[in-house]
Amino acid sequence: MTIVKKLVLAMSIFALALICVGGFGLNALSSSKDRFEYVMTNTLPSIGKLNTANDAISNARTYLLQFILISDPQKKKEKRQEIVNALNETEKSINDYMKNDISDDNDLNLSKKNIEDFNSYRSVITPLIQEGATIDNSSLEQGNIINIEKTLFQGFQDQYRYNLDLAKKLQTENSDNFNLTAWMLTGLIIGALVLAGTFSTMILRYVRQNLNNLRAKLTTISETLDLTQQADAQRNDEIGQTAQAFNALITRFSDVLSHVRASSENVAISSSEIASANIDLSSRTEEQASSLAQTAASMHELSSTVESNVENMMQANQLGKKANDVVEHGDAAVSRMIQAMEEIASGSSKVAEITTLIEGIAFQTNILALNAAVEAARAGEHGRGFAVVASEVRTLSQRSSSAAKEIKTLIDNAQTAVKNGSSQASAVRDSIIDVKDVIKNVSDLINEVSLASEEQSRGIAQINIAVNQMEGVTQQNAAMVEQASSAADSLSEQAAKLRSAVDTFKLNGMEKRSTISPRPLQLENYPG
Repeated sequence: MTIVKKLVLAMSIFALALICVGGFGLNALSSSKDRFEYVMTNTLPSIGKLNTANDAISNARTYLLQFILISDPQKKKEKRQEIVNALNETEKSINDYMKNDISDDNDLNLSKKNIEDFNSYRSVITPLIQEGATIDNSSLEQGNIINIEKTLFQGFQDQYRYNLDLAKKLQTENSDNFNLTAWMLTGLIIGALVLAGTFSTMILRYVRQNLNNLRAKLTTISETLDLTQQADAQRNDEIGQTAQAFNALITRFSDVLSHVRASSENVAISSSEIASANIDLSSRTEEQASSLAQTAASMHELSSTVESNVENMMQANQLGKKANDVVEHGDAAVSRMIQAMEEIASGSSKVAEITTLIEGIAFQTNILALNAAVEAARAGEHGRGFAVVASEVRTLSQRSSSAAKEIKTLIDNAQTAVKNGSSQASAVRDSIIDVKDVIKNVSDLINEVSLASEEQSRGIAQINIAVNQMEGVTQQNAAMVEQASSAADSLSEQAAKLRSAVDTFKLNGMEKRSTISPRPLQLENYPG
């Protein structure tokens, strides 16, 4: 059984004892309360009502004597009413008692007898107090009033004493119940305390003894550092579970220390290899730093060259823009020349039309001159002068026609030349447009090359920065390699100290050497 179960059992016994004590006490208190309430609600009211009835009968007797002695009719009437009231009060008290305060069959029989006696008493008195009735000693003796009164008073006294006896009986029962309850509660409390104390003492001695044994074992292990010892874990209670957990902890701790010891040996070997590898890495890092310095110088020269190319490209771009402007001016001049030639061609056409008109006029003039010569020949001598004039006119018209033909020929030649010139100008304009497009394409290519050169310059600058950073990092790596070499030496010393500290513990299989073989470090040959 575990300690918790034992403690739960002890607490359960103690709680059960408390429940028994409490239940018994509550039962006793409930019984006492019932008896007390019975006295308060039945016995005392019964005695009070009997006293009231007895007093009322006594008053009725007194009023009756006064009624006999009084001769005044008015006063007799008043006394008659007082006798009636006293009898009514007696009847009310007896009926109320009969209805609410009967204790048992004996009490019921006493009440019935009192009612019979009261009815007999009232049946005798009522005729005597009627108006006009005469009361004398013979009438009193004849009605046997005195004996009935004695019997009625005796009945009230018997019932009164019976209620007192009931009250005394309840008091005696309360006293006996109190004594019994006190003895029972005292016995239960003492028994529960003895049982709980005994059980608690046994549990305490058991726990203290086992804890002392466990503490002694822990002290021995702490003083000797012998991790091969084990605590007694054969019990199935919490102390046994604690011992099992402690043994598992010791075993785990021993395994950890064994691994630490083996690892410290491996760390010592590996740290020496790291130190030798760091020396090789340091030399390679220095070579890499030298190569990066040369690379940085070459990148600086390349950056200067690219910047010069960028400037030349910018100048070429400016020259291309100027050539483009010149071509645009030439294109405008050729356009104006073509427009002038078109205007010349238009004027030549008009001149040709005029020449044609002149030629027509000359032809008509020639015909008229020919007609005039024919008419002059017909006129004979009179028409000779007119014939001369007609001949001259014909000669002029022929010359005009010849001149008009020559002019037309010249105009046709001029129009042909203008057309050829216009065609040549158009061809020149097309060539200028082609040259303009070529210059624009060259300018665009120069812009693209310039932009690419700028990007290349920025990229080279970034590469230069990166190379400089790599150079700085390489130098830092060289310093870190030296620090790592020092750290490896320090790690080797710390591993030796750790192994020495672990050797102070006595472990399972401590005579065996660690079978873990360290993996040698290998450095790849990177180009410096």
